Amino acid sequence: MKNNISFRKIMYVISFVSASLTVIFFALNSLISSGILLTLAVTSMTFAYHFIVRLFIIYIVTLFKGKINVNSRYFRVSETEKSIYKKLNVKKRKANIPTYNPDEFDIKKNSLRQIIINNCNAEIVHTVNIFASYIPIFFSIWFGTVHIFIITSVLASIYDLQFVVIQRFNRPRLIKSVHRRV
Repeated sequence: MKNNISFRKIMYVISFVSASLTVIFFALNSLISSGILLTLAVTSMTFAYHFIVRLFIIYIVTLFKGKINVNSRYFRVSETEKSIYKKLNVKKRKANIPTYNPDEFDIKKNSLRQIIINNCNAEIVHTVNIFASYIPIFFSIWFGTVHIFIITSVLASIYDLQFVVIQRFNRPRLIKSVHRRV
């Protein structure tokens, strides 16, 4: 995805705006006590959660980047997966998906081995994000409105799943390129 605004900046802006709206809507709701204000507060709080927790997960997983065993079974892509990715037309679709930090996957700035490490790191981030997407459902205990939490959790996990698929789609080609150069 080529543009002037990085996806990273967009995530920070959405985090700030949604957190700010959460405070505003909860404050207004405490003064006026309106169902729509509570719904807006809970919705913006859920958006804030989804974006802020992703930034936090990126930070935490990146701390362990050098310790990832890229040769572990977990990172191996099966032939069945490859055929599914082919049916999903991942090769064509991935061009339209944003990248949080494109420099990590730039062949001019990184060795193929480093790109594989970055690829595995990105997969871990998005996999953890998928699980973290469902934590907000527990907030419905306090706020009700379980539908908001379920909808945003499912959408957020599906959104992250596409990134896991792309990382897993790309990895075999990267590994093959490394073996060709050796």
